[in-house]
Amino acid sequence: MNDLYSSYKIFGVVKYGGGLTTEASAKDRIGKEVVVERETFKVRDFVISNPSYELDCYPLPKEGEVSVNRWSNFYGFGSNRTSIKVLHVYDEDDGADEPSINLELVNGQIWEMYDGWIYKMKPL
Repeated sequence: MNDLYSSYKIFGVVKYGGGLTTEASAKDRIGKEVVVERETFKVRDFVISNPSYELDCYPLPKEGEVSVNRWSNFYGFGSNRTSIKVLHVYDEDDGADEPSINLELVNGQIWEMYDGWIYKMKPL
């Protein structure tokens, strides 16, 4: 987990589904900072003080299976992976299996799926 603590910069956005966020609004986030630190987590206007983090690794569904989780590979992105690595971010009020946010770890990047868009981030 220590190697994930950093500030990240959004460098790309990709549409994956429906949502209310316009393309212009999604692209306005390019260049914005996302913070993943021990004391603070910040993305958009969403801030968690003293977050808890959990790393999970999910197997890819076998052909014909439908996964309960809808990660980016379900929509055809990052499909060259052998598993789906996910960083779950919890606020102190979150239930054990209900993180505030889930972020995918893909080739040294962090991906956030939000309102029909994948926001791709890399460390600063």
